[in-house]
Amino acid sequence: MTSQTTESEKIFWDLIDYKLNSDKYSDIGYLDKVDFGTLEYHLSNIKKDSTLKYYDNRIKKSDSIILSLGEKEYLISELKASENYSWDLADKKELIKVEQKNILEFLKADKKRELKIISKPIFIRNGKVACVFSVHLCCGHIYGYVNISLYKKTNEKWERWIPMSEGAF
Repeated sequence: MTSQTTESEKIFWDLIDYKLNSDKYSDIGYLDKVDFGTLEYHLSNIKKDSTLKYYDNRIKKSDSIILSLGEKEYLISELKASENYSWDLADKKELIKVEQKNILEFLKADKKRELKIISKPIFIRNGKVACVFSVHLCCGHIYGYVNISLYKKTNEKWERWIPMSEGAF
């Protein structure tokens, strides 16, 4: 569970990098592990939903993927198993590692701070598609956006492609 590939770390940075050069946030923090309660809630939504076809845009339905039942079960199983996965980032750049117990303290210190929680990426389709659970918290409180999404690599950058479960809190 603790093995981290170069491609896994690339996804982590692709999910965060776009904000490192932004004036919108003063500091960007990250948790080295996911909050399993939030992850479990979204996994249960995916598990109880019989859908195997997911769209990149629910309104236009311009691109889609049809997962096999085995792929869907594999993604759910591996994301569940990633509860103990911990990021060990070689190049922390400008990120601040935040402990689970200090989330609110970190966010309240400056309303322009952002906190990212990113799971271990689960790869399917010969590494061309990855499934990632991520949480974005901001605004001085526990406000944010959470999702489990499929990502695909475009021009050497991993980009969010198709959401499987998402919401705000």
